Order: sequence, then C-alpha cells, then structure tokens
Amino acid sequence: MRVRRALGVALIFSAASGVLACACAWADPSLATGTSVVIKQTESNDIKNEDYYFRRVLELALTKSSPRYGACAIEELPSSLSEKRLQSELLAKRLDVLWAPYSEELGTAFLPIKISLLKELNNYRLLLIRPEMQSEFSKVKNLNDLRKFNGGMNPQWADADIMEANDLPLVKAVGYGKLFKMLAAKRFDYFSRGLYQVKTEVNYYPELHLAIEQNLMLHYSNPVYFFVRKDNKALAERLTLGLEIAEKDGSFDQLFNSIPRYQWGMEELKHNQRRLFNLQPVDKKDAH
Repeated sequence: MRVRRALGVALIFSAASGVLACACAWADPSLATGTSVVIKQTESNDIKNEDYYFRRVLELALTKSSPRYGACAIEELPSSLSEKRLQSELLAKRLDVLWAPYSEELGTAFLPIKISLLKELNNYRLLLIRPEMQSEFSKVKNLNDLRKFNGGMNPQWADADIMEANDLPLVKAVGYGKLFKMLAAKRFDYFSRGLYQVKTEVNYYPELHLAIEQNLMLHYSNPVYFFVRKDNKALAERLTLGLEIAEKDGSFDQLFNSIPRYQWGMEELKHNQRRLFNLQPVDKKDAH
C-alpha cells in the first residue's frame, strides 16, 4: 500500500507486506521519485547488524533532501533475499535502492551513487581465523606466504573476484552465517572481513571460538555505494544531494561515528602496526 497526500505525513501499515512506513507527497511533482522507496529486508533495530547503519544513512539522505523533493517513506521487502536476487528485484522495479561494494558488474547494470558510505573502512580487511592457527599466520611475511592458506568467501561478493585476481585460493559458499561455521569446521583457514565488520562478528558467534588474526591487514579499493536503476535518475540525484548536504553539515559524520564497530575500526587504522598487503583490483592485475 502506498499513500500520496498533498501535504503532511502519514503512518501506514500494509497488511500484505507487513511494512510500517511514513508516506507523504512531494514538494515538486516534477522532481518526484515516488512516495516511498523499497529496500531489502533488514534487522534495522539492531545496531550490531550491518543494515542498521545503511538504513539510517538512507533515511538521512532522504531527510536532508526533503526540502527540495518532499518527504519519503522507506518500505522493506517482506522476505530476506540473496545478493543476486536483490539485483534481480531492482531490475524488476520491485526494489528501489540497494547498497553493496562497487563492482564492474554492478556499475554496468545500475547507477551507483558515488559517495562512499563507509569512508575508508571497507578498503581494509582483517582475517578471522581459528585461534590455534595464529602461530601459522604469524609466519606470513608476504602475499606468497598467504597464498599457502585457503580463504573462504561468498562467490557473489566483489571481494571474491579481487582475491582470486590476486591468486589467493578460495573455498566458495553462498551464504553468510554458513561461512563462519565452515571456518570453525576447518573447511578453510581464514575469512577476510571488512574492518567495520570483524569486531562485531567475532563476538556474535562465541560458540564457534573464532579470533581476529593479530598481525595482517589486506587493503584494496572497495567502496560501498547506494545503487539505483539507471532509469531512476531522479532518485539518484536526490540521494546524491542528501548525502552531500549531510557531509557538509556534519550529520553524516555524526551518524557514522555513532556506530561502535566503526569507532573500533577507525582506531585500528589510526594505531595500525599490522603488516599491510595491498591487493591489485581486478581490472589492473598484472598478468601471470
């Protein structure tokens, strides 16, 4: 259910989708991108969940751009979908916005809003390992040493292409929670995670007895952007404007710095003494 009004805001509940959202009209109909935008299903009330931040930065962008475009609702899909299914839903116009690390595939299929939602944090990766493997990883001095170990990765993630392009062996599995269990079960040796993710994740699965590797850090350009359909330039312009305003008035930084795991990640970068391995992006990798 979607509601359009001349002025004001309404809270509506759709029995069909189970979505609670605010909906209202646009200040200028010629600039309208719709009375609401549809996103993936999120656990948006859990600050430890990745989607908590991304939903709120989307809300911030919509709010900051509302004087020009009018207020806008956020609705969620009724069920959780894989990355590939979310892309299909976006193409099919059943989804309006998704957030993901940039890849050539996504950049070709959709319109990226090229403002990094995670600043530099997603460009740096730490390794989750089984703690008894730390002594082996402490011997790693270069990428050739790291290539002796198998990483784990979802093949649908852009990180998998980057790691393979740098000849880092991977065991692939579709899913998210499954990969942590596979690491604990010794199906592979490490799981590369974003600096903004790893602290929460190692604490989220205490029963698996995983640990953050102590000496190594991977680096490659991996910005996380909002993506919209190529024919939805009005929404792209709105999100760009909203994010730019939020950057200028400090509200973007305020939101970013309110996330405890981001604070931890920035402190890690500030005081970093790890051995840093720079990985080449897919399109610039030297041929072997």
